[in-house]
Amino acid sequence: MNALVRKLTRAARRRLVPPTVPLAALDAVDMPRKIENGRCIYEGYQRGTPLKYGRLADAIWNDPVYRKARAAGLRAPVRTMITEERMMNLFLIVKFFLRGLASRNVIEFGTYRGGGAIFLAMLLREFYPEARVYALDTFEGMPAVEKGLDLPPPDDFAATNLAVIDRTVKALGLTNIEFVKGLIEDTASGVYARAGAIGLAHIDVVLHSAVVYVQNSVWDVMTPGGYVVYDDAIEPTCPGAMQAVEELVRSKHASAEQVWPQMVFRAHLGAASHQVH
Repeated sequence: MNALVRKLTRAARRRLVPPTVPLAALDAVDMPRKIENGRCIYEGYQRGTPLKYGRLADAIWNDPVYRKARAAGLRAPVRTMITEERMMNLFLIVKFFLRGLASRNVIEFGTYRGGGAIFLAMLLREFYPEARVYALDTFEGMPAVEKGLDLPPPDDFAATNLAVIDRTVKALGLTNIEFVKGLIEDTASGVYARAGAIGLAHIDVVLHSAVVYVQNSVWDVMTPGGYVVYDDAIEPTCPGAMQAVEELVRSKHASAEQVWPQMVFRAHLGAASHQVH
């Protein structure tokens, strides 16, 4: 009940406050800021905890860049299925954390109607005009489900139209986004060759085999410290995606930097412990 009250109060408050105040910085956290086991727990806490329990969501809502990008990603023809909290977390990663990386390019695996990729492209246009979004999908619905491991998802993701997505992108004036049609296993290597290093990999596919391929292949092209973000691994309908993450943890000796509202890992950050200044 308390969670529902907080949600309703937050929604009411947002209607009263115009989105005119850019979010300038995140609050400091009372813990050492250090790299340990290939992740920075400080930064994961800095994003996730005030987003869930504090006032950070309200501050993000009031940021005009977030609101503009959100509105684009929620346009009727391309409306993203990414939840509000996950969009906010992606916003935080892009605005405050990609800027310290050698590459700010973004790749999204599983684009569906295109809204999530458009949201990310809007953010990049504002913060890192030199960077690009590469959005990979069949744009024809789900491939075959792996029996015994993957359950049929509640949606077949066939209600997508790449021509409509392209028209929306042109209407928004976005020139920093590329949609790549086909099975990810067939198209990803070509994208890696064109894109070079990747700063943020948004993994929004649900099938075990697809997640395994994506996480193993993209890891090698991530810029040092790059963010690997999973949208579906903690969903109850996606046990195959969660198993893939468990396999990543074992094979790469990776440790999660954040587990809510998304699972976030860092690539090539190093296992040795050292302070971050």
